[in-house]
Amino acid sequence: MNLEEISKSSDPEFVEILEKAIERKELTIEEGERLLRSKGSEIENLIEVADKIRREEVGDIVTYVVNRNINFTNICINSCKFCAFHKPSDSPGSFLLSKKEVAKKTQEAVKKGATEICFQGGLNPALTFDDYLEYIRAIRSISDEIHIHSYSPAEIDFMKRDTDLSLEETIEKLKEAGLDSVPGTAAEILVDRVRKIICPNKISVEKWEKIIKTLHKLDVPTTATIMYGQVETPREIASHLAKIREIQKETNGFTELVPLPFASQNTELQKERLVKSLSERDHFVIHAVARLMLNPHIKNIQTSWVKLSPKLAQKTLNAGSNDFSGTLIEENITKAAGGKYQELKSEEIRNLIKEAGRIPKQRTTTYELVVDS
Repeated sequence: MNLEEISKSSDPEFVEILEKAIERKELTIEEGERLLRSKGSEIENLIEVADKIRREEVGDIVTYVVNRNINFTNICINSCKFCAFHKPSDSPGSFLLSKKEVAKKTQEAVKKGATEICFQGGLNPALTFDDYLEYIRAIRSISDEIHIHSYSPAEIDFMKRDTDLSLEETIEKLKEAGLDSVPGTAAEILVDRVRKIICPNKISVEKWEKIIKTLHKLDVPTTATIMYGQVETPREIASHLAKIREIQKETNGFTELVPLPFASQNTELQKERLVKSLSERDHFVIHAVARLMLNPHIKNIQTSWVKLSPKLAQKTLNAGSNDFSGTLIEENITKAAGGKYQELKSEEIRNLIKEAGRIPKQRTTTYELVVDS
């Protein structure tokens, strides 16, 4: 990394921000925005710095988890404009899995060596809080060891609607039933202007943050996510990353950040032409800036092969990423929005990582390496 060479051909402000990142100094929202607006040779320089910091922080190991996605219902009272998965209850194609079906899918995952069940669904008004607890118990009845990664902040907010429980009591009951961690989805972009356009009925930024902080306080780790490629601006992406960073500094409860490019097919945003056309370089820039803005507070930046494609996800490993997501086994939400990829076997993931010149290692949900992986 030769910053002197970079400085000869780059804007001095850009070089100064990269120097600041290399020195592990915290980048401001304005500085993050400037990096997100990188053009031409700046992008290569940005990627190189992100890769350097990734190497220094986490080395050359690229992790992945053997897991199964179970999307247990697509019936949802919300009509988020970015979602092609949701259905009204009386719509053809709507579904709600039984507890027995969930247990069967869990058993299949255990036989395939899964260490995690990722369990999420729409906000189905037919479900009571007891139903949500029974789903967790159905999974736990199959395995005491499998990690249950379940229920987004939006689902947690929804499930307590007809109870007298506080947020803390709701989470404690989920933990008692067997919940281990929570996916930090429903975040999209944590900016009110964006949410009013893409998901006006979804939980607010303030409520998402409150639920996440409460989970962390009660020792329930979560992921953090960002969905990009719709109506957000570079400044709003930087603002989102800064908010995630501030929460992490307070709670240290995020295991990773997952950048999720928007899958637009069959969505209202596509019909309204509120979708950005993203190039490979755009994806590299997002992952690189996430690495620089979140360093050193969040060490793991995941690449989503189900959203990007396995080969493009592989390329982001040189732009700051160090985790290749999971095997998934079954994926329905991105599929509904035109996604082509539903499962990668462990060996396929390992080969992609090796082809990138990195070291594949299986991990648990909370980033402990699996022995002999």
